[in-house]
Amino acid sequence: MKIWLLTSEFPPDFGGGISTYCLETAQMFSSFGHTVTVITQDFQTNEIASTTKDEYTVVRFNPTKYYTSSFLGYEANLSYAFAQVVKELVVKEGAPDIIESQEYMGIAYYLLQYKWLQYPIFKDLKVVITLHATSFLYLEYNKVPYYQLPYFWIGEMERACIRSADLIISPSKYLVNELNGRVKTDDLDIHILKNPYKTGEQYTEKEVVKNKILFFGKLTPQKGCLELIHYFKQLWKEGFEFPLTMIGGGNHLYHPEGIDMIDYIKKICDKEIKDGKLILLGAIPPKQLDQYITDAHIIIIPSIVDNLPYTVPEVMSRGKVVLASIQGGQSEIIENGVDGFLFDHTDQSSFNNQLKHILSLSDESIKEIGRTAFNKIHATFNYTNIYKQKINLLIDLVSKKIIQSQFPLIRPQTILSQPLTEATDKEGLLSVVVPYYNMGAYVEESIQSIIASTYKKIEIIIVNDGSKAPENIDILKKLTSTYNVQIVNKENEGLSLARNTGAKAAKGQYLAFLDPDDTIEPGYYEKAIEVLKQYSNVHFVGCWAKYFDGATGYWPAFNPEPPYLLVHNMINSSALVYKKDAFIEGGLNDKQMVFGMEDYESVISMVENGLQGVVLPEPLWNYRVRKDSMARAFTKNKQVYLYRLIAEKHKAFYSIFASDVTNLLNANGPGFNYDNPTFSHTLPGYGFINNKIMFKVVSIIKSNRILRKVAIKIKKVL
Repeated sequence: MKIWLLTSEFPPDFGGGISTYCLETAQMFSSFGHTVTVITQDFQTNEIASTTKDEYTVVRFNPTKYYTSSFLGYEANLSYAFAQVVKELVVKEGAPDIIESQEYMGIAYYLLQYKWLQYPIFKDLKVVITLHATSFLYLEYNKVPYYQLPYFWIGEMERACIRSADLIISPSKYLVNELNGRVKTDDLDIHILKNPYKTGEQYTEKEVVKNKILFFGKLTPQKGCLELIHYFKQLWKEGFEFPLTMIGGGNHLYHPEGIDMIDYIKKICDKEIKDGKLILLGAIPPKQLDQYITDAHIIIIPSIVDNLPYTVPEVMSRGKVVLASIQGGQSEIIENGVDGFLFDHTDQSSFNNQLKHILSLSDESIKEIGRTAFNKIHATFNYTNIYKQKINLLIDLVSKKIIQSQFPLIRPQTILSQPLTEATDKEGLLSVVVPYYNMGAYVEESIQSIIASTYKKIEIIIVNDGSKAPENIDILKKLTSTYNVQIVNKENEGLSLARNTGAKAAKGQYLAFLDPDDTIEPGYYEKAIEVLKQYSNVHFVGCWAKYFDGATGYWPAFNPEPPYLLVHNMINSSALVYKKDAFIEGGLNDKQMVFGMEDYESVISMVENGLQGVVLPEPLWNYRVRKDSMARAFTKNKQVYLYRLIAEKHKAFYSIFASDVTNLLNANGPGFNYDNPTFSHTLPGYGFINNKIMFKVVSIIKSNRILRKVAIKIKKVL
């Protein structure tokens, strides 16, 4: 079997649980004769670089080399780059049998979007998502303002990956239970399968070193380090005599205080550190860490939420006594009192009692627990055991023909009334409506772009919204004689009613709007209609925009779903392709939107009615930026007025997501101040910094402790 692993982390450049998992998984599959390729990021390379390591291949790429790095934030651009690398490798080497990816950071988001949007190279790929460290869960426990962009959007990409995967694997039931309520999982089949971990064949017994209590790992709230310190402070007050050694580097911002976690711990534990009760070592070299683990009497894993940290099999396989919380997948491995010990954060006395009990055990009891722990890990996590379970899942997936009739939306909305296709609608016909008011200088270029479409079953309807000037009437006469277009004349009543008039005059099964100064790429309509045909729950399709004439650059669009949709427009709403009956049923433009945003309000109305849409992630609509355009006269006061109209009209819909919308606005400010959820909008100008420069600056700051402290202070002030 040909297996590709997508990962944001891989040795030797990165450590951590995901990195360890990918290394172990690559070695496991390779040892059973499969062809394995690991695909990961590397900012030091200028091309897609492939190297052979042991029995598998590692492919590294630089995500800043893709054009999207200028208008997508780091995580979104990384996801886009992964999709492009997969595309290039498929063209070069042929498709793999399986692609497996982490959910973390949503790195498979665009890969899965292309797959479900029926792009030829992607649509038949079989994609497995293995759950590791879902950020929308962990950020919550780490007290990060996760409604702040781009954190919120990263969570949306992760949710989309989970919803879109062909197969989902989780190392623990605990994580799946925690995800319930945070992402829709009731219609998903999630398989529980432990991570592979290679241990030695024989257990080596070592002498017990007493009373050395060790915590090592990330210094983040989610890992329970603050609770652990609290427990020990209480114990020390009661006369407990043994110190706690904590090993873990900095570079983990404690968001409530705006300082690094290691500095925060030093601040709140100044006395305990001076008294030698708390030994705070920070990051130490691997060999030194190995010695601390070897000498430890007890290793504490106090997570307040966790999947299944590799720390558990790593230390248990070395015969160490583990005291772990039940708030994580570790509780599914450790049998309390047999091969380790468990405590419950909801009952502090359970930690105190378990710690004191372990310290009272004889050397022989400790050795027996260590031996049993080794045997548990060796039997549970060994390659043969995990491989047998996983390969059966993969074989079943490869042999299965997946019928795709419903697009995997993150938050499917209930259809309020089922639109019915008119008997007079012509099957397969696309009606393109061009609302026209004194745009004679541009409209022919728009019409030519429609005619150049690869989708040929098209009728073009120009709605003349009261144009009177002779030059603007003359161009309409020219268009009717030169091209096969229909002109519908009406009194000037504005863009909303012009669009509605055209929609009602349309004879097609499908409907599209195009402003008379914009153009479309030849493949847009064909790709959009392919998606509309494929999915019964997709009622309109959009794409990315490319600016031209008075500006350059791109506007990336995103599948329009609440709650973010209710804060800001997510899609190129003036150039969408619809199932016509759905637009008539739920999307007619509202003439109250006199200053604009009628197309945005239309999208909200459709989604509220369960008529949802998706986005083709490529620039297929060309948006002309004119000095005298309607958008140029779009003042803040007009926007505030229109946002109020929208919120009042859709009050019931907003009320469903009131908490989310409030949190998004509190974290990021008014929605009209930003239009790209993949960037931060809390720092002035962040969204306009070229990503290539930003990535380099961020990398330098993270690697320098002094610069990091300065950056944190600046952020706190801002």
